[in-house]
Amino acid sequence: MVEMLIAMAISSIVMISVIALLGYGTHNMNLTQAKVALQDQAKDATNHISSYVTEASNITWDDAGKILTVQKDSIGIDGTVSATENLLYWHKDNGLYFARESEVDPAALTADKNHLLADHVESFTCTPNVNADTGNKLLHIEIKMKDDVSEFTCTKDVYMRNQ
Repeated sequence: MVEMLIAMAISSIVMISVIALLGYGTHNMNLTQAKVALQDQAKDATNHISSYVTEASNITWDDAGKILTVQKDSIGIDGTVSATENLLYWHKDNGLYFARESEVDPAALTADKNHLLADHVESFTCTPNVNADTGNKLLHIEIKMKDDVSEFTCTKDVYMRNQ
């Protein structure tokens, strides 16, 4: 009988340890999945911005409104500008949004889910710079993301080709 009690006590200790390890592993897996989801969103957003900035003819950053305007000129066969398109990126209500200026009113940019590029965005800043060696314009992008369980900051420098 005593041997049975000892065996049950040892089995209970082992089972409690296994359950605690499973709980710890599940918690860490949830944290990792949340961080990976934030990283994917941040990477997708910076890649989206990069693809347009690379081909832009001009960029402007409004620090007060947290609005990035990317101007893209279409060049005709004769080498003159045939059309200009402005693309807008803005941060509002924990989201990063994107739209063509022809689709939205630039004076009243809202948190419209149709234009949502990334969610859980805590801050979005851009800094236009000029490379001292080459004289080429570049844009420094920083997106800070945070959800209930994790946070992530993504930065990227993008050079403009069409200057």
